[in-house]
Amino acid sequence: MKRFVATVSAIGLLSMAGCTSSKELNEKSARALLKDLYAKVHYPISVSMVAPLMTRVPVSYGSLVDTLQEKNVKENVAVYIVKRLLDAKLVTEKVDTIMYPNIRGKFRSDNRYDFDEYDLSMVPNSNRITGVRNQQCQSCSNQHQSNVTGQVDEGGLVTLPNGRFRYKEDGAMAYLMDTDRFNVTNYKGSVGGPMVGMKWYTYSLSPELKAQIEKTQVSTFGGFGTATEDTWSGGGYDIGDVSDLQLGITPTMASASFAWTASLNKIGKIFYQSDVPTGKGRVTFVRKPDETWVIKDWCVAGCAF
Repeated sequence: MKRFVATVSAIGLLSMAGCTSSKELNEKSARALLKDLYAKVHYPISVSMVAPLMTRVPVSYGSLVDTLQEKNVKENVAVYIVKRLLDAKLVTEKVDTIMYPNIRGKFRSDNRYDFDEYDLSMVPNSNRITGVRNQQCQSCSNQHQSNVTGQVDEGGLVTLPNGRFRYKEDGAMAYLMDTDRFNVTNYKGSVGGPMVGMKWYTYSLSPELKAQIEKTQVSTFGGFGTATEDTWSGGGYDIGDVSDLQLGITPTMASASFAWTASLNKIGKIFYQSDVPTGKGRVTFVRKPDETWVIKDWCVAGCAF
């Protein structure tokens, strides 16, 4: 499965006091310092990876996943993750049936000089409207016809290309009442029939998952600067080989690269399954007056040093 990469990369600027130190700095001791540091660091997963999907949609995510699987879409896209969170009861699904007016037929404007008429119908199993608009000005020889699309909400507010209208019924007659305060054009037609129902699926994070959101300092674009982002702990880090260890501009500074692999917890496994994130980070060291080396700066991705 193609990796779905988190957009968050943890960074750090640690006080030298209280950090594990080493008298000698080599690849082995550098790795030991990093392992001690990352024992306290969470692998962050950005809440923004699934937050946009926590909304009301006309098709269930379960159905969308079935469609993706039928089309052999294997990428670990967000809808797959939400479905796994749903199965783990970390996301909730609420199903409602909303009733909408059955807007159907021809609606003629009340403009006494120009001809302006909609011929509309509801798209089955939706609150969308489709149709054509016929227009002809008083001094025009030809009639203009255009395809139109729109929608109606549960309160009867109709949105069409030329504005928003309040739908009203009076006996067998129906009206699209213009909400424009300065250039009002109303339309009159006939009631299209009984109201039509449509299912909506509303998704939200469970209380358990909300409670696990934490603030994480992350690197901004290009690795310069930091920002605070809402994340979940996806587990920890397993530190691999340290390489490219070299002194800095003074004998009391050094830097190196290191390999890492995410050690996924329950939430991390839901997001990544067997496609475990890996990467290469950077670390800088300083030597204290007592000649012990400690970690100064570290990052796992998008490093600016």
